[in-house]
Amino acid sequence: MHRNELDPDHKLYAWSQTFSEAVKEKDPQKLQEKVAAAEAAIFNRLQDLAQGNGAEIEIIALREASDTFLLLKTDVLRFPDWRRP
Repeated sequence: MHRNELDPDHKLYAWSQTFSEAVKEKDPQKLQEKVAAAEAAIFNRLQDLAQGNGAEIEIIALREASDTFLLLKTDVLRFPDWRRP
């Protein structure tokens, strides 16, 4: 991580709030909803970045946030892990 972009209390980017709320959620049902909302916010920001409207450091933070959600979904929410055979 760079400059604590993925610290749950970090508010540098517009999508950071939804990311923080999802990472802090303890209730599995609410976690699933919050992860979905945060993933949508990240997807929308990635769409903006595809237009060339962003910095490389944010792209790295978005990638790390996506990796965090993959772990939450497979380890906490028990989604299937497509990376494992």
